[in-house]
Order: sequence, then structure tokens, then C-alpha cells
Amino acid sequence: MRPRTRPAIRAAVAALLGMWLAGCSLASSTGATAPAGITQQLLIRSLERALGDIDLARIGGRPVALEVGVQAGNEGFVKDFVTTWLKAHGVRIAGDSPELKLKLFVAVYGTDHDQTLIGIPAFQAPVVNVPVPELAFFKWVRNRGQTELRLWAFDGKGDRLKAQYFVLTVASDNPEKWGDNKIVKQLTIAPPAAK
Repeated sequence: MRPRTRPAIRAAVAALLGMWLAGCSLASSTGATAPAGITQQLLIRSLERALGDIDLARIGGRPVALEVGVQAGNEGFVKDFVTTWLKAHGVRIAGDSPELKLKLFVAVYGTDHDQTLIGIPAFQAPVVNVPVPELAFFKWVRNRGQTELRLWAFDGKGDRLKAQYFVLTVASDNPEKWGDNKIVKQLTIAPPAAK
């Protein structure tokens, strides 16, 4: 009986080894979403920060019509998010006879990746074609979301509104001391007349 069990054991071991190798080579994993989750977080947070910088006090409670233009990114989502964010912060979006027309452009909407490495980066060794791992004494990886908005306000007919300008006496051109500059006068100037 012993001679017959050896071929059976060898066949069973070969079958198990074959299944194990096939399982490893055919293993499937769930693909990552596009864009990645951290990228989505960076984008939405940068969009919220940019919207937070908008001065909504000048709009007041007047009904407005809103147009949103997106240069890059998920245009439908950005438009819906901006509209909802403005409504949540007290802006009345009106379809009929608005007092103001707001035109908001999302000029920049994306992420930046920056990396600082002190050490040896990973590389493929020449000739022998062996990968050499990264040896980092110091490594700093930084991902940032970037959003820039441009907002223009027009009256209900689509004409530009009067804008406020400041005439300053510059005490210092150093940006840290910009608050030391004195305002000489404030001007409210209408847009040039249509030709």
C-alpha cells in the first residue's frame, strides 16, 4: 500500500500547490475610486475655504441669479455644492427677477503634491535590473487642495455694479506691514458707460 500512497500524496500536493499559485496570480482586489478619497477630501475642503473668503455682506438679503463656471474638475458637483453652500449661508437664489446676477468662476480646482527627500530614492539597478528600495533619512510628503474663485456681481439687467476703491498712502511695501498704510480716501466708481 505504501507505493500507491506516494503518487497520491504527490498528486494532492501538486494540485494544492497549483491552486495556491493560481489563487495568488488571479487574486483580484477592489480598485480605488477616481479620484482617490483623500483627493476628494482635499478638494472639498479647499472649495469650502475659498467660499468662506467671499464677502456675502454686500449681497445682503437681495435675491440673486447665480451662474457657476468651472475650468476643470467635476463641474456638476461643484455647481451644486456652490449653490447649496450659498443658500445655506443666507443667499437667496431667485429664478425670476433677481436684483443681482452673480457670476462665479472656479478658476483653479485641484490638488498639489510636494515631496522632500533626504536620502536615496528608489531606483532600478542598471544591468541586473534589480529594484533598490528607497532609503530615507528624512521624507516629507505634502498634498494640498487648491481652489481659486472669481466672483462678479451685476445688477438685474446684467450691468456691472459700482465698485469701491481705496486710495492709500504707502508707508511700507513690506506685505507684513501693509496694515500700516493709511487710507487717504474711498471712492465708489460706476463702470464705464456702454458705447
